[in-house]
Amino acid sequence: MFELPLPGAEPGDEVVFTRGERRFTSAAFAGERGGCLARFLPDEEGEWRYRSAWGEGAFRCTPAGPGNHGPVRAGESGFRHADGLPFHPFGTTLGEAGDTALRALADGPFNRVRLRCPASLPLDRLDAQVRALLALGIEAEVPLEGRDIRETVSRLAAYRNVWWCAPRDPEAQATVLEHDYGHHPLTVHGGPGTDFGAPWITHVSLRQEETRLVAGLTAELGKPVLIDDCGAEGDAPEPEGSLPAPVLVSRIWEGVCQGGWVTHRETYGPRPWEEGGELRGESAARIAFLRGILAGAPAGLRHNPLYYDASTLEAPGEYCLQYLGPHRYSSRTFALPRGTWLVEVIDAWNMRVGAPRRVRADRIEVALPADPYCAIRVRRAPGA
Repeated sequence: MFELPLPGAEPGDEVVFTRGERRFTSAAFAGERGGCLARFLPDEEGEWRYRSAWGEGAFRCTPAGPGNHGPVRAGESGFRHADGLPFHPFGTTLGEAGDTALRALADGPFNRVRLRCPASLPLDRLDAQVRALLALGIEAEVPLEGRDIRETVSRLAAYRNVWWCAPRDPEAQATVLEHDYGHHPLTVHGGPGTDFGAPWITHVSLRQEETRLVAGLTAELGKPVLIDDCGAEGDAPEPEGSLPAPVLVSRIWEGVCQGGWVTHRETYGPRPWEEGGELRGESAARIAFLRGILAGAPAGLRHNPLYYDASTLEAPGEYCLQYLGPHRYSSRTFALPRGTWLVEVIDAWNMRVGAPRRVRADRIEVALPADPYCAIRVRRAPGA
């Protein structure tokens, strides 16, 4: 992030940043200690120039430091950081990222937070929360409904961990695009009837209980699908806020093995997690387990629709992960290229991976314990 003091400027005054023929604008904002500042997030090493009504100058963008992979970008095949590192969004929902939440997030499985803070939250506080999440290596989705979009985007776009959730108004979305010099992920949030087809909408943010719909939406829209609200683990008085943990965890596994991503919510107690309370539920540990499973998977996993009765991810000829949900199958059969394979049965709820069985064949039958919430992982054996 480059931050430029602007003595004498007024909030909203324009600063232009250039490198060669590339040109970006940022709006000045009032700093916490008085005076105005402008920010910018360069995406290319080398010299950049800036110009405003109060002068001009230059700065040099140096190579990224350790652990800095750059902003996340969305593409047809999923999410990647600017340096190409895949990003698997394991998200949770919070009203604000306060001290209690930040302590839990530091030790938790989540690498993305959907902030649902009200538009009345002062921008200084929102800025501080985005910065605190960045320090933990966590992406922060910022809601723009009801805010001054030009001011908010110009100020926060310099953080590499920012995502935008925009109003459904196309003019508001155009304002985001105009001032987002960081080219961050941009979406709107809504139910199944929401139009996510606009080319500037980088990914789907859906409210939907049926997470098995992910694969169809991904194929139809050609962009990543996140089910950001499929219900919550908790004891709230409404059905969607009182799911048992196994149901929420199963929905998350289903969505992931359909080729998408599903966001966690929790509503226990008079002060729930998403309203600043403690993280009490049983889902978070199971999400960490799933995240570990995917960390060992090859890049480029895609949903395989041929297994219509079980959600299945695969890298053809190399890897397969199939989730069986609540079904108590006694066995499953896989047709694979001939070779040597390692086959493991996974207990998704109890977080156990069975001993690998080495099989040399092109058709594999896997015996199962007939328990719910199982998965099967099939991997080509090393050196095979």
